[in-house]
Amino acid sequence: MAITDELCHLELYLNDEFQKGRKVADLYEVVQNAGNIVPRLYLLITVGIVYIKSNPSLKRSILKDLVEMCRGVQHPLRGLFLRNYLLQLTRNLLPDQLSPVNEAEGNVYDAIDFVLMNFAEMNKLWVRMQHQGHSSEKSRREQEREELKILVGTNLVRLSQLESASFETYQRLILPGILEQVVSCRDAIAQEYLMECIIQVFPDEFHLQTLDPFLKSCAQLQPGVNVKKIITSLIDRLTAYHQRNGKLVVAHSLEDGSHETPDISFLTFSVALVSLAQKVYPERLDYIDKVLETTEVILDRLNMLKISHNLPVNHELCRLLRLCVDFYNNVLTLIQLNHFAPLMEKLDYISRKSLALYVLMNVFENETLIPTAEEAESVLTMAIPLIRDEDAMEINGEQQHSVSTHRQVQDVDPEDFAEEQGIVA
Repeated sequence: MAITDELCHLELYLNDEFQKGRKVADLYEVVQNAGNIVPRLYLLITVGIVYIKSNPSLKRSILKDLVEMCRGVQHPLRGLFLRNYLLQLTRNLLPDQLSPVNEAEGNVYDAIDFVLMNFAEMNKLWVRMQHQGHSSEKSRREQEREELKILVGTNLVRLSQLESASFETYQRLILPGILEQVVSCRDAIAQEYLMECIIQVFPDEFHLQTLDPFLKSCAQLQPGVNVKKIITSLIDRLTAYHQRNGKLVVAHSLEDGSHETPDISFLTFSVALVSLAQKVYPERLDYIDKVLETTEVILDRLNMLKISHNLPVNHELCRLLRLCVDFYNNVLTLIQLNHFAPLMEKLDYISRKSLALYVLMNVFENETLIPTAEEAESVLTMAIPLIRDEDAMEINGEQQHSVSTHRQVQDVDPEDFAEEQGIVA
């Protein structure tokens, strides 16, 4: 920071010298003879910026020269600060026009190439920090990296500030360039921060139309990355966008988004998707049912048939199902969700009983009238855990009914049991 402050004075001095007739081109050559590479490149960047200001027609070539010359510093910490200095000084000089009057000054695509190259190199340096030093210092290195992450993220901020970069440019060049670097670095700290950074710095309208590549990249992240946090953050932002603008088109993310989450955090994602769909498309039951169906398919794939009430997965699944009960507040709507009851069956006996009571209390409190025998059958099927003990268990390949009735009745409080049966009745 001290060096940066001093170099600002040098830049002002050089600008004055240029105004007096000093040739900046000669100076650009002279500073490249400095003996040590780190000060040489700081000086080169400073003089290069003055050179661009004095002769804008050289902007494209000098910017390309500077960003490539910085590769000479491969020390992670020194390299990060050097490239951050380059990014600071070029902030107001990046070409931000589609068709400039003078082609040599460059266009917005040159600016994108410049920042993406700087971003890729900075991210490599930042990741390399993790692998320097003794393994006993791992936690200290992680803390240092956490403190330095904003240096890397500033590149994405700069890309988001390019006014001439349209959605088409973002979709075709910017996002693929960022995602390629994020996935290929194979570092959990970098991946988690940068994915969050993408969500925060680019416009909501861009996210809406690029959900597929973003979600596919989420599926390729390292196991240590909190994918749940990333996707929930994205959904929260899209929900807020809908509430501000009253419009949102994310049907395809509701249909296939859950497939892209690589671990059990998909359940939290399902909760977030259902919440989003309920706020944005309250009348579209098929969207909710699609998320429930996808959840059921993934649970089957993970061989989760009876999920113990002690597991976090059980808690998330109960939260998902209760969200449906609370939102529709009408059991007649609930039974139209074809995958609600099958998901309920994946819970263990204690959780199914609790959820059955929750559903019946909703019927009771809302005084919902159930007009047909078929609808009554569907509701009473959900109530089975309240009127029957554990379902049939498979023992040694044979179906046998549980004989634990006497023990369970002993464990149940008589008043609670009577109240439950009164609600069923």
